[in-house]
Amino acid sequence: MPNNKINCCETCQVYWTCETKWYRGEKGEENLCCPVCNYFKICTEKIKKEKDSLKK
Repeated sequence: MPNNKINCCETCQVYWTCETKWYRGEKGEENLCCPVCNYFKICTEKIKKEKDSLKK
């Protein structure tokens, strides 16, 4: 079963300056991909495809 969580990736243009990522880090929360990420749409589509392929 694929993991439904995708961590932030360093290739994102806003990775090093992302306020959401820094806030989560300060609070000890997981560093997950969010809508601020340049690749958010691509990452969520990848997860959706993986889920769909398991249903078949």
